[in-house]
Amino acid sequence: MSYCDNCGFSLPDGSVYCPQCGAPVKKRTEVAAAPREPLGRILQAGVLGAFLSVMISSLSPQNLDLYFIPSFLSALIIIYLSRSRRLVEAVTIALAVYVFADAIAAGVTLGFLYSQGMSLSEAYGNYVPSLLDVIMYSASPITAVVAGFIGFRLAPKPSVREGSPVTYRREEEPGGIIYSLERDSEKRWLRLLTRLK
Repeated sequence: MSYCDNCGFSLPDGSVYCPQCGAPVKKRTEVAAAPREPLGRILQAGVLGAFLSVMISSLSPQNLDLYFIPSFLSALIIIYLSRSRRLVEAVTIALAVYVFADAIAAGVTLGFLYSQGMSLSEAYGNYVPSLLDVIMYSASPITAVVAGFIGFRLAPKPSVREGSPVTYRREEEPGGIIYSLERDSEKRWLRLLTRLK
């Protein structure tokens, strides 16, 4: 449903002029695309989620490997808080959280090793990845998409603008189409206007 750009009145299909204020209706020849979110907002959400993920990881016990769980939870929280309106936006935010969280974790780990003058073999010893490690780290990108979808479904959606409480009557005359307010709607509309004054 379209609305008048001048007064916000609910316009009937095919109207050339607004029946409320008489303003000409601008024809929409192309389908309006969904508003795109600025890249900066998505990146900001991704960085914030990454820091949240790193905080969750750092507060976990040392001998417990959480794999993708901190990034998954952080992506859900950030998507919910950012009130993502589109699935693509939610998945992009989740992927950004995962990428930035991995980059921050790697930067902190490697930065610490560099500052201490340690090699990876000194820090991790004879560590050999298990099959579980391989599966969990390989599933990480898939869980990012799942986090985006779940976060999108959980995020509150903006309220939809409701139409005007006015109903109108359409009459076709030889000179054109005439729209007029219906009697009951006119009384309701006048009561509403007097309440607003």
